[in-house]
Amino acid sequence: MSQNRLKLLFGIGAIIFSVVAVALLLVGILAVSYDTAPFVKIMVIVIAALCLILAGELVYMFLLEGDTAPNYFLYDTQAKRNIPVQKMTFQMVNGRMNRFLAGYAPSEGKLWTDGVLDNPYLEMEDKFKPAVAYKLLYDLAEKDTEQGWMCFEIASEGTIEFICNALDMNHDVDLSRTLRQMKASKPFNLKYFRDYIVNNRSYLKSKLGHYIYDNIQLF
Repeated sequence: MSQNRLKLLFGIGAIIFSVVAVALLLVGILAVSYDTAPFVKIMVIVIAALCLILAGELVYMFLLEGDTAPNYFLYDTQAKRNIPVQKMTFQMVNGRMNRFLAGYAPSEGKLWTDGVLDNPYLEMEDKFKPAVAYKLLYDLAEKDTEQGWMCFEIASEGTIEFICNALDMNHDVDLSRTLRQMKASKPFNLKYFRDYIVNNRSYLKSKLGHYIYDNIQLF
């Protein structure tokens, strides 16, 4: 069951128990005014009190549910709860993406050149793919090394398609189109590619951070 649906159920349950509790309290008040058996009066009040307690517990669970399910980018291992998304920094996003990519290859260079991303049996959730594309491109601009730029040149067509398709998933069609054109150009213009990515470093950083922020509920 999804987190949002579970929170909805908690909220609905709290409302139902609150309404039942109020109704029973009204019945109890009326029972005091009439010649009703003491046992019935006591039971009505006890059940109303239990309903109020249950409603309170459900409200408590409703408020805390967002913190109990660990979010990949928000979970604080020391506090053992998610931090508010407003406190998420790019450094946190970047660090978690480094950890995520390390699960697929010992280095980002290997991701570009060893056919990891064009493996038809690659097990990677779609929600991570745009983040992976922005991260790989951003790191090329951030590190700005000749070895990094050559990774794009020698990467397989399938690897570049993985990155471009991931960008398309985030509706970044202009960037994906440009990358496809650069990869297809003969001879490959390494300097042009390098200048383009470096000049768009801030853009890539912003897109990575905003993609995670805007889709944080998926993680």
